[in-house]
Amino acid sequence: MLTRMEDGPILVPILGKGWYPALRDKATASVEAIERAIRILDAFTVEKPELGVADIARMLGLKRSTVHRALVTLEAGGLVRQVDETQKYTLGSKLLSLAHVFQSQLSILSIALPHMRALRDRFNETVALHLLEGRQRKVVGQVESTHDLRRSYRDIGKGLPLHAGSPGKLLLAYLPPDEIDAVIAESGLLPFTPATITDRGRLLRELSEIRRRGYAVSVGEHSPGIASISCPIADGEGRVIAAINISGPAVRLTEGRLMECLPDLREATMAISKQLGFRRDHI
Repeated sequence: MLTRMEDGPILVPILGKGWYPALRDKATASVEAIERAIRILDAFTVEKPELGVADIARMLGLKRSTVHRALVTLEAGGLVRQVDETQKYTLGSKLLSLAHVFQSQLSILSIALPHMRALRDRFNETVALHLLEGRQRKVVGQVESTHDLRRSYRDIGKGLPLHAGSPGKLLLAYLPPDEIDAVIAESGLLPFTPATITDRGRLLRELSEIRRRGYAVSVGEHSPGIASISCPIADGEGRVIAAINISGPAVRLTEGRLMECLPDLREATMAISKQLGFRRDHI
């Protein structure tokens, strides 16, 4: 039997000695702190954009000291700010930048989808949009092949490596040199298959070649038996922020077939880039 006193520690009975705090590991405590922070952020609404410590404590049934500590941490991260006149709190500017990132993802996908569908219809292989996020990439949308044997991404929204697979290598190739070094150091060039490039020198040569030719290919580097070709999407400032790849079983997507896909793929990613404000003639 367990019980909890308000927002305090979980208590367990010890025979003949009363109730004592249960031992919790740091991970559990961290998760609870995050959940509490989310509840606090959710308390702010259009009708109530400013809230004091006492207001939040009353609304959520938490101790004022607990709410204050959480707000101080959230304020340090820019997620809330204290209003000088009232000493109450309101949402911070960091949320605006996060909302901008989210909105940009939606806009890129909405622009890209018609082109992705056209590529799928033309080649009947799976077409996916990969966004650069920090030192990883993530798939935010796909249009699947209609073949029984096809590539199907099951890790939508999940962080994926930059050093393995054609979309990752392509995004990595256009990062500044210091960021490339940081990605290599952070990833340790972990092998996902026997075909993954794990040698730093070889990877750097590959990235240089990708920048020179403007596309990347891979065969079984991240997923065994999968071949892929990727081209970059750039924004209005000329930064490569995403990639679209065509992928499928290597037995069907041979080197020759990948090269057949390249002109249409390059045309599609250039069209998307121009819709995002990109104005140079080539990437």
